[in-house]
Amino acid sequence: MRATNRRRTANLVIVIGFLTAGGCAAPSIDFSRIQRPPRSSELDAYELFVGSWDWEATLSNAEAPDDEWTGTAQWEWILDRRCLRGTMTSKSQRASFAASGVWSRDPRSGKYIWWMFNDWGYPQYGSASYDEAHRRWVMKYRSVGLDGTTSYGEYRITVVDNDTMEWRADEWADVFHLFKKMEMRGTYRRRK
Repeated sequence: MRATNRRRTANLVIVIGFLTAGGCAAPSIDFSRIQRPPRSSELDAYELFVGSWDWEATLSNAEAPDDEWTGTAQWEWILDRRCLRGTMTSKSQRASFAASGVWSRDPRSGKYIWWMFNDWGYPQYGSASYDEAHRRWVMKYRSVGLDGTTSYGEYRITVVDNDTMEWRADEWADVFHLFKKMEMRGTYRRRK
């Protein structure tokens, strides 16, 4: 028993001595060796969103007057064109919300990433993929839906031309997409 305690004490003294001698402080950072990486050309895919938009949509699983929605969106480049920042408004006859968000691309994973926050206090965040050949975005997300419960959703945006985008949003109550909460279809039109 005494020998075991002595070994433990000796090991502890060695560890403390090692930490003290080597120090626990972070090493000095030499910014002359750290370079800003080049901007990824994949970020250019976001360019088509830049500008002011009006939109309209139909919520297929809602009754009048809440089945018809309209809104606006405004997107602009920030942070040396490495991030897109935007605002959005949405309203039906009995409900409305405003949102703000940022979209970018993670240079390490190569994924498009985005976050939106609305004035109800609910976040929405996800990743996206872009099919350049078909000019189609798929934006998967997790959020707190307007009903206050967790949602798992997907936006599909197809670029018709540089001034028109057709989109759909589907949202489920579960990660396996078994219990649908919402289906919405709409069109974005660039404001002239």
